[in-house]
Amino acid sequence: MITACTKDCPDSCSIIIDKNNKIRGNPDHPVTQGFTCAKAKTYIKRLKSPDRITCPMLKTSGVFEKISWDRAMDICAGKINALIKDNPEKILHVQGHGARGVTKILVDNYFTRIGCTKTHGSLCDITGIQACIDDFGALDHNNIDDILNSSYIVNFGKDFSSSSIHMGTIIKKARKNGSHVTSIWPGSGNYGDYADHLIKINPGTDRFLCLAIIKCLSGKNQPDQSRIQKCSGRQEYFELLNRHSISFLSEQCGVSVKDIEFLAGIYSKQKVSTIIGWGVQRYSTGKESVRHINALAWLSGNVGYPGAGVYYNISSIRNLDLKWLQHDAQRSLLLPALADELERCTPGIKLAWINCSNIVNQAPDTRRLSDLFKNLDFTIVVDAFMNDTAASADLILPCTLMFEEDDVIGSCMHDYVQYCKKVFTPPKGCRSDLSIIRELNKKTGTDFYLPAREQCFQLSLPELKNSISYEKFKKKGFMDAGKKTIAFANGCARKSGLFNLVNTLSMEPEKNQLFPLRLLSLINRDYIHSQILPGDQGSLPVVMINPDSKHIGNINLKGEIYLVSPLGRLKVEVKFDEQLCSDVIIYRRGDWLLFQGGINSLIEAVLTDSGTGAAYYDQHVRLENQ
Repeated sequence: MITACTKDCPDSCSIIIDKNNKIRGNPDHPVTQGFTCAKAKTYIKRLKSPDRITCPMLKTSGVFEKISWDRAMDICAGKINALIKDNPEKILHVQGHGARGVTKILVDNYFTRIGCTKTHGSLCDITGIQACIDDFGALDHNNIDDILNSSYIVNFGKDFSSSSIHMGTIIKKARKNGSHVTSIWPGSGNYGDYADHLIKINPGTDRFLCLAIIKCLSGKNQPDQSRIQKCSGRQEYFELLNRHSISFLSEQCGVSVKDIEFLAGIYSKQKVSTIIGWGVQRYSTGKESVRHINALAWLSGNVGYPGAGVYYNISSIRNLDLKWLQHDAQRSLLLPALADELERCTPGIKLAWINCSNIVNQAPDTRRLSDLFKNLDFTIVVDAFMNDTAASADLILPCTLMFEEDDVIGSCMHDYVQYCKKVFTPPKGCRSDLSIIRELNKKTGTDFYLPAREQCFQLSLPELKNSISYEKFKKKGFMDAGKKTIAFANGCARKSGLFNLVNTLSMEPEKNQLFPLRLLSLINRDYIHSQILPGDQGSLPVVMINPDSKHIGNINLKGEIYLVSPLGRLKVEVKFDEQLCSDVIIYRRGDWLLFQGGINSLIEAVLTDSGTGAAYYDQHVRLENQ
């Protein structure tokens, strides 16, 4: 049976599940090409897990007890109705991307129409998105397979061994066809399998490297004046360029002058594709770094042509028509600083409804956020497992999971729309988010128009150039939105038509002697975010550090070792990676606080320079034995 993956992943794979319940990629899908990642292959184990919650759970005197759905929905409706009559802004709705699709958008829209408090900003990619919109005027990139037309590919920090494996396959194919790939990496991950040349960089310093490359090009009478004249902010940018020497910029980013000149040689050519990993924007200067990468690509003439473009992402809903949804204004709290926002907002939040997100685990300052949800008058969590967020709830409503309901999704990497067909019957007692909201709509008497599931899909499907029928779409499992374009081929999308050059270069902060190690909480190859089964947790979290780092000199490696930040400590196991920068420590994120993990309990709520993203990688820590 053909279905699709609804995980929070750019690839949005078209999937085949055979009669033996084995998962494989759809070979007929132009991007999926017959294979999936490890995360998708093991998903049926998640569906069948004995740890799955299959009955509503109400916390009474600190202990969860099973209750009926009727009672659960009566409780929900009663509490929500009371606050709608009082002030709906006292209700907070938090919805993440733990499951994606049109029906999830409708659920989110229901709470919008109530007038409750929502969230804005992102724990993921918003900083880079805002950088691209500031520079180009729109979020766009060439069709993903146009990478195959590149002569050179420069990858700023994307680890294809852990994420976006289908883009990684395109990279491998491009290499086989003769494209030269250079990866700029922090020293961790299997970048070597996807590159001809590796350049190690001090984490979070891409902005210095890009300015140094442009300075090298300027010394060779590049970029050409035609590209410069198509920019706004020219004077400020080149004043910035002239203030710093190549040797200073090299020292700041940790990349040798020789490697800077090597990269300048690449960008002096044509048909260079630039890939930006999402980790680049997870620093307090993340937006600035993405903007300097964009400027490098634009000024070198490597945007707007076949084989030449910048790849960050695209909107996953751009190929869906959602105009039928009703949008009303409401109060909004900043998601990356949610704990602070909850403490200071007026009027205060009395009730929270959380779905499609293990927000307590995923947001910074985990312990404080958990306590805040526990201390609200009432917190409702829709989930399938007793994770860190569910444990903070007063009421848990068990939900269906991927492959247990029909939906339609887009992608933030390619322009195919997928049909996610229901393959398995969910456990008795589990309900979809949409069915829960439908019942809530009736019980509260809000009586909003909520289209039937099939009608949602038909309303949301775009008008396609190939005019595929809805029935054919369902049978085939995907359709092409028909956007065969080269991004910005006719110039930038800004009203002026000009590329907007960045005019700042923030210096790196002074090193903290008490917390000398920069913590990089990188993606986990085997799990999507925190979707880790309880049975797969419980062992000590592993951290990676360079064995020659001076910051482990006084650590007894045979004793108990703790990773420590100003917020707390986690007991860890230390392993070594000689490729890492000496002041960096790696933690593969996603494990739960309930099972000795939860790295975000050590990460402070620092914002990126977009003001709307989480600067996870600005956290500094130390190792100690006591």
